[in-house]
Amino acid sequence: MTVLEGTWEEVARHAPELAGRRVRLTVLEEAAPAPPNEGMLAALRLIEQRQQGRQETSSEDTQRLLRDARDGGMYGLDPSE
Repeated sequence: MTVLEGTWEEVARHAPELAGRRVRLTVLEEAAPAPPNEGMLAALRLIEQRQQGRQETSSEDTQRLLRDARDGGMYGLDPSE
C-alpha cells in the first residue's frame, strides 16, 4: 500500500504510476493555525525580565564556578581557606 499526501497538484504528479490502479482519495479539511501558547510566551517574557542586568559568564568557567560553590562559596565562604 502506498500513501500519498499533499496538495492536489502534488498528488496528481503521481498519476502515471497510479494509472489503472484502485485508489482512495480523502480530501482533508484545512488545518486552522494553532493559536500562540500565551502561557509559555508570558513565562519566557518573565524569564527575560529576570535575566536583565545579570552578569553573563562564559561556559568555560562553569566547572570552576560549580566547584567553588560546592567548596563553600555558595555560603559566602572563601573556598581557598
